[in-house]
Amino acid sequence: MSTAENLNEFKDSYNKEFKFFDENHWFSEHYAQKICDTIRSKSLKSVLSLGIGHKVVNEIISDEFNHGLESHTILEGSIDIIDSFAKELTHHKDKIELVHTYFEEYETERQFDVIEMGFVLEHVDDPAFMLKKYSKFLKKGGVIFIAVPNAKSLHRMIGFEAGLIDDIYKLSEYDIKLGHKRYFDVDIISRMVIDSGFKIIKSSGLLLKPITTSQIAQLNWQSNIINALLKIGDNYPEISNSILIEATV
Repeated sequence: MSTAENLNEFKDSYNKEFKFFDENHWFSEHYAQKICDTIRSKSLKSVLSLGIGHKVVNEIISDEFNHGLESHTILEGSIDIIDSFAKELTHHKDKIELVHTYFEEYETERQFDVIEMGFVLEHVDDPAFMLKKYSKFLKKGGVIFIAVPNAKSLHRMIGFEAGLIDDIYKLSEYDIKLGHKRYFDVDIISRMVIDSGFKIIKSSGLLLKPITTSQIAQLNWQSNIINALLKIGDNYPEISNSILIEATV
């Protein structure tokens, strides 16, 4: 994000009243579990997270302190969100470092086993710069997790073909409220990751979304349907609601 922006302005988008709160929670949990699976399978010790956001990702990662994780550094540009999160921390405080900084300005001599930048690159002025910058903070053999919204999500392409939207890459009013600056697709984000010096390990989808958020709410889908759409989305990054790239240097 631009250093000229007041990031506290976006904190309301993480409240339960926000239209996309439940949806964001679904794939945030799914995303976090993928990170934890890798941490545990590879016995990784250190994590760098870009952002607190809905808190759920960092809360789930914190469970890995019980399985060998040794440190978790969390960067956040909003002091209000940091203060709120710090007040809720009850366990493993000595292993969690909260850093108030803009992502573009962060510097450290450390390298980390895991870097996770879930839903960051759609917000920043220069996503390629961010990827190149953080590549130097990843240990050799480490894994970076990059999640971004997908312009070619199934529900957006249906909306386009039905004449409901005129451009699948166009930002909605809710995108703007969230501070989004762009959409990606699999080709765009994959090319950017590779050009930034990474090798892609795996690409997957986060939530196969066939209809809009409002339509899902009207149908009141139960958790088994949501879980099925999350699981199916793993294999269809090209048309899932969001794209997850796992890469290494």
